[in-house]
Amino acid sequence: MKRMWAALAAVFALCLVVAGCSGSGDSTHSTSSSSSVSNVAKTGTWDKEGKPVNGGPAGADGSSGNNLTKDYCAHNIDPKCPRGSYLGAHVAAHEKSGSWDANGNPVNGGPTGADGSTGNNLTQEYCARNEDPACPKGSYVGPNAIRNPDGSHSFVKCEGTVCTNPNHGGGEGTGAWDANGKPVNGGPTGADGSTGNNLTHEYCAQNEDPACPHGTYVGPNAIKSPDGANRYVPCEGTVCTNPNHGAGAASDDHSDGDPGDDPDHADKAPRSAEAGGN
Repeated sequence: MKRMWAALAAVFALCLVVAGCSGSGDSTHSTSSSSSVSNVAKTGTWDKEGKPVNGGPAGADGSSGNNLTKDYCAHNIDPKCPRGSYLGAHVAAHEKSGSWDANGNPVNGGPTGADGSTGNNLTQEYCARNEDPACPKGSYVGPNAIRNPDGSHSFVKCEGTVCTNPNHGGGEGTGAWDANGKPVNGGPTGADGSTGNNLTHEYCAQNEDPACPHGTYVGPNAIKSPDGANRYVPCEGTVCTNPNHGAGAASDDHSDGDPGDDPDHADKAPRSAEAGGN
């Protein structure tokens, strides 16, 4: 009898061990799966309207979960925004996004301000002359700011030859692109800080070159926007097959500057060279 009880006890103990191992394995698998799902859930991004999901994508400085909108990052140079997200105040980040048109007037409320506010309806001229957080970062030039005499969509301080000799452009060292994308005074400052590169807008749109302003590169097949806006877009879809369609519905609503337009990149990325201004 004792032997029988001993055998039963051994079998019972073995069952407990097997059950424990099985449970442990399931738990590990479950934990692993849960962790995987959790990691996916924590990945930040932007939705179709440019609003942050799970804090938004990680910034260029490695930070994440900044809750910055796509519009803010498109119109303000900020290390907390992803690399390449800055487009310039004359470019709409998506269909409902605000921007400035070629004349500096607000479209859909204008570009997002440095404080993250939208729909401010402030003009480029106002932002060039007034230090207002409702304006994009770097758009302020000075109380006497005037439209750049070189014909670009930027603003410069009214001083020296800028005011006394309109044909002189923005003065020595004030590089920009003219309405045809040709370099004026060497062209806008490059992302590496160099100046006087004499690179055209088209070249910078088609070539990833540090001598070009931040964000000007579009792609090797970039073409001038068919909608007449002073910017470049990828040659794809109706942009190439139907010139009358422009660059799409969103672009038709925003015939403005461009990721590398003078105002945005000749006054934001290269602001140090031409006294800034969107």
